[in-house]
Amino acid sequence: MNDQLVLVEDAHGVRFITINRPDAFNSLNRDLRLALLDAFQQAVEDSREPGRPVRAVVLRAAGKAFCSGQDLKEQLQDTKTGTGTEKVVEEYNPMVAALLEIPVPTIAAIQGPAAGAGWGIAMACDFRFMTSAASFKGAFTGVGLAADSGLSQTLVDTVGRSRALQLLLMDQKISAEEALQMQLVQSVVDPAELEDVVTQFAGKLAMGPTASYREMKALVKRAETVNQAAAAEAEAQKRLFRTRDHSEAVSAFVEKRRPHFHGK
Repeated sequence: MNDQLVLVEDAHGVRFITINRPDAFNSLNRDLRLALLDAFQQAVEDSREPGRPVRAVVLRAAGKAFCSGQDLKEQLQDTKTGTGTEKVVEEYNPMVAALLEIPVPTIAAIQGPAAGAGWGIAMACDFRFMTSAASFKGAFTGVGLAADSGLSQTLVDTVGRSRALQLLLMDQKISAEEALQMQLVQSVVDPAELEDVVTQFAGKLAMGPTASYREMKALVKRAETVNQAAAAEAEAQKRLFRTRDHSEAVSAFVEKRRPHFHGK
């Protein structure tokens, strides 16, 4: 297994960025967040000007999970030591902002569960293709936190405010079929077909009028609204980080038991 946390390769105008922490279900620790930030920033540079080699970007993941969100073992340590309170501002938000800044079309290839910030990262992409084995889950209220990675905005943009609030509050797992019905994804395919379907879709985009695509994406994809939501999410996270309920939820997860919330 390659020990790089993020793998990057180019083929026929398509940049493939692979999250590569499968043994931890591609959960986001600090090293992975920074590695993704670097990969997204490089994609911005390599796709910004005419004649650049990147004309479409595919974000995918190794292993069974797309991304399970925040590494909760890291979160437990941060909760115990009082560290990491700025990671949403200093790491998550710049990472998502860089993904949103990529001027060419971005596609998420979701082969397995995407939870928390993993769902947020997928929603920050322009298009999403999902296998029948994949799912979405907020996983925020379950650990006593608010949304991050701009999900409070991208989800509203897709399904509307009422449905978005219901999904985030109730924290129910959304199957691939339900995701398709809610128009969260472009299509649902068999796991064996995902790579071919996404590669063909990305290839068609990479062969298109890239300058036109850049301008059209800038008009349709209002990145500033997602970044504003992410900033507000960061403030909410800081307020919730030190609550009793959050500490209890993280401890319960690591100890494999149900949390006992106190409402504070």
